[in-house]
Amino acid sequence: MTYRFSQIKAIWQAEKKQGISLRKKLFLYFTSLICGFLAVVIIILNVAGILNPTEKTFERLISAQSEASLSYIKHNTSTLSANAISFSQKLSTDIKKTLSINSLSFDDLKHNPSALKTVQENTFNTAYTYMQLTPASGAFYYLNTSAKNEDNSYSGLYLKFKNLSNENTINTDVSMYHGFASIARENDIALNSTWTLETDRGVFNEIDQMMNVKNTTTAKQSTMTSLYQLPGTWEHAFFVCTPIENDKKEIIGVCGFEINSLYFKYIYKNSVSDTEHMILTIFNEKGSAYSGIISEYAATSIISAEGNFKYIQNSPFDLFRINQEKYIGKTKKFSVGGSKHYTAVIIPYSYYSYSENKTNLVIFVIFIIITLSAIGCCSILSRHYINPIINNIENLKQGTINKENLRIPEIVDLLDFLEQNDRNHEKELHELERQKQLAEQEASRIQAELDRIVDKRKKELSTENITHFMENLITLTPREKEVFNLYLKGYSGKEIINKLGFSNNALKYHNKNIYAKLGVTSRKELMQYAIILKQKQSKNTLIEM
Repeated sequence: MTYRFSQIKAIWQAEKKQGISLRKKLFLYFTSLICGFLAVVIIILNVAGILNPTEKTFERLISAQSEASLSYIKHNTSTLSANAISFSQKLSTDIKKTLSINSLSFDDLKHNPSALKTVQENTFNTAYTYMQLTPASGAFYYLNTSAKNEDNSYSGLYLKFKNLSNENTINTDVSMYHGFASIARENDIALNSTWTLETDRGVFNEIDQMMNVKNTTTAKQSTMTSLYQLPGTWEHAFFVCTPIENDKKEIIGVCGFEINSLYFKYIYKNSVSDTEHMILTIFNEKGSAYSGIISEYAATSIISAEGNFKYIQNSPFDLFRINQEKYIGKTKKFSVGGSKHYTAVIIPYSYYSYSENKTNLVIFVIFIIITLSAIGCCSILSRHYINPIINNIENLKQGTINKENLRIPEIVDLLDFLEQNDRNHEKELHELERQKQLAEQEASRIQAELDRIVDKRKKELSTENITHFMENLITLTPREKEVFNLYLKGYSGKEIINKLGFSNNALKYHNKNIYAKLGVTSRKELMQYAIILKQKQSKNTLIEM
């Protein structure tokens, strides 16, 4: 293991001594650029809401919580409806038994306080027991009769829990909201601070509608009312209620359970536990307005007045305005018996906006950090790797580079290549110079030989003949001058025929005339005079055409 480590260390030292190749340096440089670019792209996609959308996150969270809350509400309202029906059946039995014992009919209860008190005494335990067994803030029943002389109210019992502090109502004190005060004293319970003997007709529309139906075959078995403010109190509540019938299936009253605003907060606060800013609301439509109840994270807000609760269906979030504050959320529909209602999980728009801005700020900070890191990385790489290359190139231009101090293998290889090229170039120049000298020597020798031959020919040819030759050149015709010049250029007889388009006889004819005019007897003699002519003229000069 130690040996392998020493080998690796030796290789590293050798690589370090040799220097990092330009390819690796450029690879690191562009890798950092690409990484920086990708980081910027990722940040931009995040800001655009594609990779990590705040909107999608909230939509998914609220949708899931909305489904869970709807299921929870349906379960609770089903329990309330079932208990209300059971409560109705037990009350019907108790009332029938009381009337039978006292030899009374239901009509005999009208304007009969004594008989109504007896009915309430015999039904108190039933109302009290069902209130304790049901997840509600109170239990009640109203009979379609009154102890008063006027027929403008309903007689009945209305029991409520008081001083609620959580959803657990065990050992919670009970008060009487409606009913005979003597019954409250007999059962050692307090009267509500806003106690009245009976409730007025026209206060609760759904209860009035049930009372006006003749029999249960056409009546709704159970329903959940709209939100109401209880007369004489600050409380708001809705009721889950059902008709009370006699043996003839005639409706003689209505019973049910109360869910007030405080109890709504306690019972439903845990159904939106994903975030403290989530709020559950149940509301229904009243004409062109909405009224409902919400369970906030800080306190329960009650919305009942028209104009305080505005709801607009939208996508991806429904829009709400509650007491001048804006909310967004998801709405679901549900029904209790024949009544239609809405439930929604909502969050304050200010919180959503804050979360969105916070996410964008975090992404922006990350973007700045990554961008600055990429710029710094590129700057460091450029200063350590690219600048030395540029400096070496400048030194190479100025001829001040010292190859021994170079740490870039590619530059060293380039210098070696250039030096080798310089050496090869010098060798080629030296060889060309030598060949030039040899050529000049050969040319001098040839010129000397030519001069010797010319001198020899001059001696052989008389001065008179040369003069005759020179003087008679002008007597040649243009065609004869063409033939003569071609002879001077070294053309053969056959080549002259091909070039000028002569026949053989035509060439002989021109040759005969040239020989006669110039005083020569053969082509050989003609060429001897021509050489002398060239010596007197420039080497490339021909007889003017």
